[in-house]
Amino acid sequence: MVGLVLGAVVAAVAAPLIGVIVFVAVTIVLTLWFWARAPHVVLRILGARPSDEGQHPRVHNLVEGLCATMGLPRPTIYVIASPIPNALAVGREPRLAALVVTSGLEQALSLVELEGVLAHELVHVKRRDTATAGAAVAVVAPLAAITGSGAGLVRTLVGAGREFVADQRAASVVRYPPGLGSALESMTVGPPPASPWPPGPSRSAGITRWLWIDPMVGARSEGAEGNLDDTAVRAAALAER
Repeated sequence: MVGLVLGAVVAAVAAPLIGVIVFVAVTIVLTLWFWARAPHVVLRILGARPSDEGQHPRVHNLVEGLCATMGLPRPTIYVIASPIPNALAVGREPRLAALVVTSGLEQALSLVELEGVLAHELVHVKRRDTATAGAAVAVVAPLAAITGSGAGLVRTLVGAGREFVADQRAASVVRYPPGLGSALESMTVGPPPASPWPPGPSRSAGITRWLWIDPMVGARSEGAEGNLDDTAVRAAALAER
């Protein structure tokens, strides 16, 4: 849109050909900028901080083992202070991936449940879903900064059912497939958040909702059939494997 507006102005003032050149140049530059900066935009919106391996040993050990199994470089691990167990991943490519976990994730889940959740996020990394997710948030962030909304648009951009697909693939990676289903069930019965979800110092944090493994925090449904984004539906599907 920015390229189109600038191109139209230049075309009106100078010449149509120059306007087209400006449109193409601005579009390419902004696209490359979004592609490069998108993961950093997500991390900044959430206020994520690098994880200390000494404070979160199980997360780091499990990620290292899963990466070896899946043939992935180890992502940088970040943590957000929140008692709600949840996780997401962003990154343009696997070698630059960032895995974000809440401080409550390791405390709330058993070892096999935690392994399932981390495998789920690493599936996103391997499938390069993380690039699309980060770009979607970066594109919508300016709108969210003004209006405080935009989560629905991000959901449209990342595509419905992405978490369901990652569940199924992650279940094939871990040594105990029911662990992921159990983790999702634990998330669905957790207490409602004491503060707005998703967490973060920016009012734009809400647009990251559909990047989290459990996007239904604070918005639980009754597990409507056919809604593959519903955590309860996904947990039920894993129970049938």
